[in-house]
Amino acid sequence: MIRQAQVSDLERIVELETKIFKTSLGYAFLKQELLENEFSRIFVYENQLGILGYISYRVIDQNADILNFLVDEEHQHQGIGKELFSYILLELKENNVKSLVLEVRKSNIIAQDFYKKFGAKHVHTLENYYLNEDAYIMLLEDF
Repeated sequence: MIRQAQVSDLERIVELETKIFKTSLGYAFLKQELLENEFSRIFVYENQLGILGYISYRVIDQNADILNFLVDEEHQHQGIGKELFSYILLELKENNVKSLVLEVRKSNIIAQDFYKKFGAKHVHTLENYYLNEDAYIMLLEDF
């Protein structure tokens, strides 16, 4: 089930971020995004095992920017990421958002291919965006 995140979910989100990315946006940042940032949205994927993934993004006017998106490594390749991403695309479309931007590591071919399946295109490269690695800026329109 996909639902809006709650403060009680943040510890698990930080745990997943740290496990997968070896770093986290942090509890305080996520709490502020959740409670105080009117432009921010955070959704979690949860089943009987608990929270297995989440996606956070900001919407300003008709443009959205993904902050973070992940699925627990033990549960990847089971359609959870596709379900989460499809869900937010529908949310964005229903709210008349016209474009979605995201950053992905140059080395993360699996993620790039995932986004391309939804129609995203590589539009720019940010040198050393990540520690010692470039980021590809990908753009998705007309979803």
